[in-house]
Amino acid sequence: MVKRGSFYHHDAHHHHAPKYCKHNCEVNKCDICREHGDLVEKVVCSKNVLTTAEFTMPFAVEAGAPGSPIYDFIAGLGLPAGLNVEVVPNYAGVQQEATALNDAVMVFGNIPATLNVTANAPLPPGLPLNIPIQIFFQETMECPGACPSDQVIVREPVIEKTLNQPLLGTGPNGGLVVNLLLFKAVIRTHVTLVRTGIERDGKFVDLEHRHYDPITVPRTINTPYKIMPLTSALTPPTPPTPPTPPLP
Repeated sequence: MVKRGSFYHHDAHHHHAPKYCKHNCEVNKCDICREHGDLVEKVVCSKNVLTTAEFTMPFAVEAGAPGSPIYDFIAGLGLPAGLNVEVVPNYAGVQQEATALNDAVMVFGNIPATLNVTANAPLPPGLPLNIPIQIFFQETMECPGACPSDQVIVREPVIEKTLNQPLLGTGPNGGLVVNLLLFKAVIRTHVTLVRTGIERDGKFVDLEHRHYDPITVPRTINTPYKIMPLTSALTPPTPPTPPTPPLP
C-alpha cells in the first residue's frame, strides 16, 4: 500500500550534507531505498505572498491653475476639452503562475484592463477610445531548500487594496494635477512547494537527486496561459479560408 504524508521543513537542507544508507550509498541515489518505501510528499515551504500591479509611473505633476507654466503648456497643446484617461480593471480575469527556483519562488501574473479615453469635444480621427491592456505584477520570495523541479501550488489571487485615478484630476489646492500613476493594486496569494519522494526508516529520499546540478541554460519563467501580446488584443485574428466544396 502506498501512503501519502506531509513533512514540513523536514531535512530541507539535506543536499548540503549527503547522508548514507545501510547499503553504503548516498540516500538520494540508492536504488534499493527507492524501490522499498512509502511514497510521501514533503512540504518544502509554504508562505503568503504580497505583490503589487501598477500602471504608468509612480508620481503626479502639479500643473496648478491657469497662468502657471505647466498649466499653460498643457492648455497650449490644443487637446480636446475634457480629455481624460482612466484604467478600468477586470478583477475577474486575473491570471498568475509561479516558477520554482533554487531557494526561491517567483510569482508572475497580470490584471486585464481597459484604458478608456474620454472627452467633451470630438477626439482626433483614429484615436481609440477603449484600449485593452495588461497590467503585470511579479514578486520573488525566499524559499530555502526549493528546487526548480519542485511542484508549485498557488492559491487564487485576492485583490486586497486598489488605487484608481484619472490622468487629469484636481489637486489639494484646487489646481490641475497630472496623475502619472493611474492604477495600483495590492495582490495577496499563497504559495506552497511540494516535493515527492520515498520514506524509508524515517528518512526522506528524493525521487529526483539532480535538483542542484549547475544551471548551464537559463530556464523559462512560467507565465499564465491567457497572457498574450498586446497586438493580439488590438488586432482581430484573420479568419481561416473556408475549404473549397467538392465538385458534384
